[in-house]
Amino acid sequence: MSRGFPDFPEITSENFEHSLSSDQSFVEFFNDFLLLPVFSVAVRYDGMSAGFELLDHTAVCLSHRIRTALMEIRSRAVCEPSWSPAEPLRDNSYSVTRLDREQTVQWLKRDRLPFFLRSDCYFEFRLTKGLSQLSGARSSPADDQCCLLSARPFGRFSEEMDSSFTCLNPSRSEPDDCSSAHGRSRSSFLEFKRSLVGGPGENILHLWMDIERLKTLSAKTKSRYLGWMKGQYVVSSSAAALGEQLLCRLGLNSATCWREERLRELQPRLSEILLLYWGQRFRLIVSGQRSCERGLSSSVCADTDPQTVCSCSDMRAELDGTEIQTLLEALHTESRSGFFFTHFCQNSGQQLWENAVYFCSELLQYHQLFCQSRFDPYRAQRTAQLLYASYLSSGAQMSVGLSEEDRRAVLLRLSPPFEDLFDRAEDHALRVLLEPWTLLSERLRDAPHTVAQWQEVRYAEAELFQTLQTLYTHTQSRQQQQHRTPAEGSRAPGIWDKVPQEFRAVRLDSLLRNRMELQHFLSFLEENSASLELQCWLDVEQLKKSDGALLEERNTSIKDKYFSSNFLFGAGSPATEEQQMRLLQMCGGQQCLQRDSVSLSVLSELQSLLHSRLETRWLPLFLSSSQFIRRQQQKKVTDVEREQQPVIRQRRRRHVWRASGGLMSSSQESVALRRALLNPVTCLQFQKFLSVRDDLLENDLLFWLEVQRYKDLCHSRCDDVALQRKVSIIISCFISSCVPPALQIHVPPEAAQRVMSQQRALGPYVFRETQACVFDELLKHWPDFVALRSAVGEEELQRVLDRETRSRRPTEEQDDSCSQQEEEDEAHVVADEEQNCGTDGTRAATYKISWSYTKHMAALEHEKTPSSSSSTTDQHTRTHRRSRHTSDQMKNQNEHRAEDRASTEQVTRVMYS
Repeated sequence: MSRGFPDFPEITSENFEHSLSSDQSFVEFFNDFLLLPVFSVAVRYDGMSAGFELLDHTAVCLSHRIRTALMEIRSRAVCEPSWSPAEPLRDNSYSVTRLDREQTVQWLKRDRLPFFLRSDCYFEFRLTKGLSQLSGARSSPADDQCCLLSARPFGRFSEEMDSSFTCLNPSRSEPDDCSSAHGRSRSSFLEFKRSLVGGPGENILHLWMDIERLKTLSAKTKSRYLGWMKGQYVVSSSAAALGEQLLCRLGLNSATCWREERLRELQPRLSEILLLYWGQRFRLIVSGQRSCERGLSSSVCADTDPQTVCSCSDMRAELDGTEIQTLLEALHTESRSGFFFTHFCQNSGQQLWENAVYFCSELLQYHQLFCQSRFDPYRAQRTAQLLYASYLSSGAQMSVGLSEEDRRAVLLRLSPPFEDLFDRAEDHALRVLLEPWTLLSERLRDAPHTVAQWQEVRYAEAELFQTLQTLYTHTQSRQQQQHRTPAEGSRAPGIWDKVPQEFRAVRLDSLLRNRMELQHFLSFLEENSASLELQCWLDVEQLKKSDGALLEERNTSIKDKYFSSNFLFGAGSPATEEQQMRLLQMCGGQQCLQRDSVSLSVLSELQSLLHSRLETRWLPLFLSSSQFIRRQQQKKVTDVEREQQPVIRQRRRRHVWRASGGLMSSSQESVALRRALLNPVTCLQFQKFLSVRDDLLENDLLFWLEVQRYKDLCHSRCDDVALQRKVSIIISCFISSCVPPALQIHVPPEAAQRVMSQQRALGPYVFRETQACVFDELLKHWPDFVALRSAVGEEELQRVLDRETRSRRPTEEQDDSCSQQEEEDEAHVVADEEQNCGTDGTRAATYKISWSYTKHMAALEHEKTPSSSSSTTDQHTRTHRRSRHTSDQMKNQNEHRAEDRASTEQVTRVMYS
């Protein structure tokens, strides 16, 4: 180590307690470690009280409720003077469980500190302290500027680095925000990591961390980890590859150099590079921006902070309960916990548990290969074969006990390998690990009971809560001075007497903001033949958000549908005769109504009339219905059970790796969604759900399905001509469509362009990036679909989806009839293009261009016939509108899947004959 190099701190059991009291940076990293998902009871050190406490979700939830209520009353009190909160928040107190300091310190020294000292949290803490020593001697801005301009090298290796990184882009090393702490806190270290992203320094930091992890691994796994490190930093196609010149300078350019002893000797040089070069660059840049005085916000660190609270509660229910999801979160953070769970499995005496945890760890590395900007098919193939031979094959030394059926399914799809190759094996391994995970969780929950505890009352957001109470008082005073609102004055006592007291404060506006209850309210109105009243209000509300041609189209639709004898001017009109005459006068008479569009003032008046009728006539009947009361009681029981849970730890959010153009999740969530998409019934329901939200979302789902079929063709050993024809069909349908817009799915244009330009060079992975993009888009909407399905039930789901489809597209049939001639002309153009490409397009001209999932699936059945597959499939996969015939869809899907299974069985017989 060169002279003047910062010393890395060493934490031991002797100086542990002193570090807690005197080192705020250590407290931040140690708390980060204690709050990891692997520890079922989360303990944190509170610097203000100099003691330990159990982390409770109450303070976070209460703070969120206060801020939400304050934002709501400030925004709505202005635009809705008559509005008042249904349930004002009157209490901001909560209790915290405190732990005896001395007893807790002894317990942490025995059960937590040894794992902290071999965790990523400890390694990052040491680097943070090194950075803080660089900036410890504060210099004046003038001195800092001189150093920055003169670029004087810091340390003996900095001169080499200046020549090694000749291609460095200086803009990459500039942090986005300034930090006044100069590397003395965890957030500042995250800022330093951000400054390295995209440059050589990022890979050097990763190598330094991997060497630290290597020191902590058992002899059984070190050799495999060394092999993985070589693939990461030596193979040029890897995203973390070091430059050839740098590898030569470090002496790592040959395979024999990648030994633990050699890496240990090299680590001090890497420390010099990180601190004396990249650290000094970071410090000088921050010093030059010191006038900004802006702290690192939580949003800046969102991508790197592993302790974001996970809010996918509905998703956990889809994943067989919270235990599997929590286990996944723990596995994703094993290196940060010092491999706490892995150590438990190793010492359990159960070889199957140990093999399963190793398999899941290496599977994370396999998934990471598919999410890098530079993809290496050869490395993916080699890694897949190694995983299969080590853990899944019949004679595997570290077998995870996968069934013969699942093992053969993996073997059939082993070449070429895709990201979902080991989904079945991962699910099996997770269920194997569920037993040790449950056992460990029970032991950890019992551990804090050996420490003395007591309760302490605290108050959340005291200043904001006081502001909220003042606004409540002002709102109530203003309402007392105003006249009674029409909704209150016109209430029929007999109707409202039947409404339970706790629901009498419910207003129609709050119901309209509750998606689930709105669906139930609409079903209730349908049963009473009054659904058009709410539907009209919703359609007018949707019109107000439109512009241009869409505004005029929706205006015409509303006029034809509601300003007629069938609704507004009929016998069952929601308006009185006086109100009808007033609306007709506002329109300018019957002739003007038939000739001109309906003005916005007339529509607003109609909305007000419908709002009053719904709130005074139908709302009390709905609130007093047995179904509504039952749902609220069930919801209350669920909320109470959730609040009575003893400790809710902070959850790690869904672990994702950033890929070029999108995100791909490597967790049980993605496995659950992939299975749902391959289930014909669930897939069709999800498709309808997406079609209501956005036309392109439905195309995203169809594109994903078609790429999966293309992958199946790759595994079926069909000829290259058939594969290339399938690629061309998918591209012409979704990426370069003849029907505007050309790009029919949610992918960046540059990603689509790469597919177009490299479709022949990329082989089976031509759609890897684009499929990852659309899958991530689908994953965003999956929790909402799960929530809707849970709320309305399987039987009611189809009815709800059909109703939403009708409400969102009231003019679809009219649009189809008006544009039929134009679509037929386009069909002839498509047929001509197919003939020019050497395909038989004689039958294509007989079909109109309209997105039909039934025709789409039927066309895929003809792919096995060379003479007709190109023309028929290409024609039908060019269409871009949703299906209207559910029974035909299910039939065609099932027939096609039966053919797929038959094809797979045939391939199996060939391979094992």
